[in-house]
Amino acid sequence: MPPADAPATPFRAVIMGSDLGVYSLARSFHEAYGTTSVVVAQDTRGPIVNSAIIDPVYTGTDSGAAELVAALLRIAEENPGVALVLLAGGEDHLDMIEENRALLEAHYLLPYPDGAVLRRARDKRGLYEACAQLGLPFPAIAEVEVSSLRRDPVAGSCVVTLPAGLSFPVAVKPANSGEWSHLSFPGKKKAYYVPDAAELTRVLTAVADGGYNDQMLIQEFVPGDDTWGRTVTCYVASNGEVTMAASGVLLLGMHTPSMIGNSVAILTTPQPQLCDQVATLVAHLGLRGFVNVDLKVDPRDGVARFLDLNARAGRPNHYALLAGLNPARAVVEDLVQGNPRRLTASTVSVFSYLPRWFLVRYVTDPELRRSVRASWPGAAAHPLVYRADQPCRPAAFRGA
Repeated sequence: MPPADAPATPFRAVIMGSDLGVYSLARSFHEAYGTTSVVVAQDTRGPIVNSAIIDPVYTGTDSGAAELVAALLRIAEENPGVALVLLAGGEDHLDMIEENRALLEAHYLLPYPDGAVLRRARDKRGLYEACAQLGLPFPAIAEVEVSSLRRDPVAGSCVVTLPAGLSFPVAVKPANSGEWSHLSFPGKKKAYYVPDAAELTRVLTAVADGGYNDQMLIQEFVPGDDTWGRTVTCYVASNGEVTMAASGVLLLGMHTPSMIGNSVAILTTPQPQLCDQVATLVAHLGLRGFVNVDLKVDPRDGVARFLDLNARAGRPNHYALLAGLNPARAVVEDLVQGNPRRLTASTVSVFSYLPRWFLVRYVTDPELRRSVRASWPGAAAHPLVYRADQPCRPAAFRGA
């Protein structure tokens, strides 16, 4: 039976992708409204298979944007009279939405801004430019045009000089995450830790050889382990109001090359100052829909610096649900009901892909360790462990 505050208009979420973040969004819709979500993916993948809360649509292992758009149009045709909310699971889905917006918005409710706003938000240069204009803290940064780097005639490597005002170690990452997501080459990472000049030369040579044609950003490295990281996930309604803002302390991050910057475990903690700063930023950028912002507190001065922004809910969005803020309610109340309202909660909890014993072992700060033990929500910490969807429960996490 649907909840009393369910919309009078029939609706469904259509979510693109197949990772844990996609399953988490589908879970949010099921917890809030008892609805199953349509998930469109290239092929079967662990998080979305054997699920009672997901209706999968597979486009084929080698399919691209054209096949995805065709599948979305078929889904719309098969659901007449239903308000369909389209959600992106990855950067390539944002590319597709941007390129096909006129076609898609005839059939779907799109919680994403128009092209120019979306492009600026997804370009890290736009993020840091906005931070500078607003007086928000971010690490010192310099841009390097990869295609313009001179080559050593003997070694063949790029000739690289560390920009003035920076010193090693530095972080290096692509300015254009959209273009970066489509590349594949040896040594590719989401971001690079660069301790010296030799590594900087190696990294930028590999990037140039890999076919990347935009700028790379060389950034001051903010010291400190994963637990200095902070995250804010918010929803910006059609009227520009931030109606949901969840925040957390990073406990452990992923360190595999393609997943650097993704969270394995987060302690949901109200951080009103950071949420206010993010609200100021998204208003300045003109964003709509889900936004995920990563920051890192500099242990040298205690200031949280802006590192990255994603114009989507992000892979670890389950932590918002554990904080008492259901992402599905934010988007449905805005786009389906046309009545966005501010969602509030301050639940301290732990989101984690890992068992508690493992997490406690690697969180060395005594206060954080106590918070993990006191706030652990049992099996709910893992997004796949959902009592209403028994087939998806991984055996390793039952009763964790």
